[in-house]
Amino acid sequence: MTYGFYPGCAYKTEAVYKHSVEAVCRVIGLELVTINDWNCCGATSIFSLDQMDGLVLTGRIFALAARQKLDTIITTCNACYTTLRKASKTFKTEPELTRRVNERLAIEGLAITTLPPVRHLLDVWSHDIDEALWSRKRAANFKPMKVASYYGCQLTRPWADIDDPEHPQIMDNFIARLGYEPVEHGAKTVCCGASHFITYEDSCRTLCERIVNEIKRKGGQAISTLCPLCQINIDAVQEKQRGPSLPVPYFTQLAGLSLGLPPSILGMDKLLTPMQTAGLKF
Repeated sequence: MTYGFYPGCAYKTEAVYKHSVEAVCRVIGLELVTINDWNCCGATSIFSLDQMDGLVLTGRIFALAARQKLDTIITTCNACYTTLRKASKTFKTEPELTRRVNERLAIEGLAITTLPPVRHLLDVWSHDIDEALWSRKRAANFKPMKVASYYGCQLTRPWADIDDPEHPQIMDNFIARLGYEPVEHGAKTVCCGASHFITYEDSCRTLCERIVNEIKRKGGQAISTLCPLCQINIDAVQEKQRGPSLPVPYFTQLAGLSLGLPPSILGMDKLLTPMQTAGLKF
């Protein structure tokens, strides 16, 4: 199976996610074709400053995907996911804005001609990959643990089509499919502050500590996430917390461990909180 892939800035520059995405995709036979010459999507911040600039950034991504004849765009970042989806809706419903964006894109010989669906990698792995494959390929020495899924605030909202917006289960179900024990908790979609952590550290620290403490109370041994900003915030906030910390691996890293891939190629050594704190020995 082949999909168009939009990496996004956070995925491209952080130290962990990319390794596990590529390693697991090789094992399950999924090919991600990167959009050539991609640019930042602007995330949510650019649209609050200048809507047209934001639409040009996202429009260029759709135009590049069309030039490569990609019929789906996969991303791994919640901010990229919701930003591209919001822009796609605007292009579908606001022809005058689309015309103005195409005028600016014409400088590069680009134009928005198609709007392929935007999907998160978790959605693809959950629904497009045979469920039996994950158990069939599970490593004989697999070590299960109690994993709490943290979704962040932008995967299910505002759309509510991939899952319930307040009480999602898609990652919990995928984690169970891998052989882990999902931990139910009440902080699944609580915002971590995302990039606001840089300028509003105290407020965002409170948000992140609430998430971590809730999961600790419910007996979680690890916190699985699917967004680069969520991952670094939840992982980093624990450095100044009292008591034991919980590792914060990506769902892709947990998939790799379940499949028996070496921790070294999954970037496990780059987590701020090592997996050994969850009782796992590599």
